[in-house]
Amino acid sequence: MAKMKTIIASDGVEYEYIPFTKNKGSVGRKRIVFVGASYKFCHKVVRDLLLVGGFDECEIVLLDLYKRPLKVVGDLIEKMIAQAGSSMTVSRTVQREEALEGADIVLLSITVGGVEADMRAAEVCHRYGIPVAVGDTLGPAALARNLRTLPVVLEIARDIERICPEAVLINFTNPLSTVTGIVLRETSVRAYGLCHSVEDLATYFARIYGCSSRDIEMASGGVNHMSFITSMKVRGREKIADLYDDTSSSGIGVVDSLLGRVETAEVQRELYSVLGAWPSTGGEHAAEFFPEFLEKKRRDELGLHVKKIRKNRKPFKVTKEPPEAILKWAYGDGPVEDMQMLTTEFAHELIWAVIKGDENRRVVNILNKGAIKGLPDDACVELWATITKKDERREKISLPAACTALLQTWTTIHELSYRAAIEGDRRAARQALTLDPHVRSIRQIDGLLDDFCKRLGRWMPRFAGKAAR
Repeated sequence: MAKMKTIIASDGVEYEYIPFTKNKGSVGRKRIVFVGASYKFCHKVVRDLLLVGGFDECEIVLLDLYKRPLKVVGDLIEKMIAQAGSSMTVSRTVQREEALEGADIVLLSITVGGVEADMRAAEVCHRYGIPVAVGDTLGPAALARNLRTLPVVLEIARDIERICPEAVLINFTNPLSTVTGIVLRETSVRAYGLCHSVEDLATYFARIYGCSSRDIEMASGGVNHMSFITSMKVRGREKIADLYDDTSSSGIGVVDSLLGRVETAEVQRELYSVLGAWPSTGGEHAAEFFPEFLEKKRRDELGLHVKKIRKNRKPFKVTKEPPEAILKWAYGDGPVEDMQMLTTEFAHELIWAVIKGDENRRVVNILNKGAIKGLPDDACVELWATITKKDERREKISLPAACTALLQTWTTIHELSYRAAIEGDRRAARQALTLDPHVRSIRQIDGLLDDFCKRLGRWMPRFAGKAAR
């Protein structure tokens, strides 16, 4: 059995070294547009493109509302390109139409309202006794994100439909299920949502069994941040029934490759012991779906974190300051570090597949269309699919009854969130919160929505002013 090779990254966390084969040929002169100059994603995607090769003729276009991230991220990527000896080019703009003109690939990573809006949503939740861990997937804070984000995403998608209709959209923006879903449901844009959680889980199991993640084969289906693993094979040998004992005895944690930290798998073990399927995320993300883990005693036992609420805090800046590592790499005397590391986002493989036509099997967020039994065809789900130049082939999966019932509730919340965000439908928002496991009383709902309108109204004009009746 091939053993997993690891490397220590600049953040001090040990990651799996992911082997790869260099691409043969070139995608040609393509325009790859990043909507949102994210400090987390942009340079990692470009690093992957440089590592696997075949993208030297591409133009990288950075679009952002603010000049600070445009400059820093652009400067970093230019340094990376020079360090790799590539002929790839970089341009930057604050004009959406200019960025999208002639685009072949569009990668979306935005946060409407930034950290300030996220913190205001958490503060509203705190008033009603609802702790917020991440706040980007499920719970009242996630509904607030949908109310802010979906109208903006729909505007961007309609611009893609008008300006570069053949472009493929790759979404990293949370809530990933609803953001990807609104594009696929409301426009003709070909879109995929990408998340690293299932790929990180393959690395976790590889550590448990002392092999490479390439030796791990999983069957899974669900929604973003809560897919259910129903089969886990190591070199063809089924291990799903052994996961509780094997993960308990190992003492190994789950590495979150995006956040650069190691999380306990105890939340996953508890859910697995009841559901018979292994959840795709641990820690804070799983607690979004099962808020009992965020009760103070439980979260202290499990080492989970929630957003800290501070009285009289200063407002956050419109854009976050770049992480120190990003500034060091962009402007320091030394080389850009971690250039040998492939990420577990795999946007580069998806891009290669849709441009060159080499089929790629990948976990993506797409419309269900019968792949997961018991869910609507137009629900946005997370599942395995083979991506081709023109479309995708979904892998069908049957889940345990309890998992299906949970997914039915969560996808119904998504459906109501669409209506609330796009139509300004307060009744739909109220119903979404009624189904939300974080909301303890129906009597809280109107107060939550009114407070969201007061604190976040500037970022959700379609919903602001819709007072309780």
